[in-house]
Amino acid sequence: MRDNQPAPPRYPQPTRLAAGETRHWCGCGHSGTAPFCNDSACPTQDRIVYIAPRDEIALFCGCHGTRTPPLCDGTHAGLHQRPAWWKRLWGRKK
Repeated sequence: MRDNQPAPPRYPQPTRLAAGETRHWCGCGHSGTAPFCNDSACPTQDRIVYIAPRDEIALFCGCHGTRTPPLCDGTHAGLHQRPAWWKRLWGRKK
């Protein structure tokens, strides 16, 4: 049985940002507005803040497998071969 929550995006989400604009990327994957956080669903420690250094179109990771959160590094192309970044971090702490 599936819930009614939309599936998170798998591919990068291009977003036009002005210099100094701030976005909060959802690191937990529970946001209804993925890849960005909505305050009701995301714990503060799972938000990754991105401040645009200049006017740009940033590619925010949608698969959560990136090595450079919150930006896409192309990991979605081989996602089935690598665990998500937060699972790799948990493995290092053991």
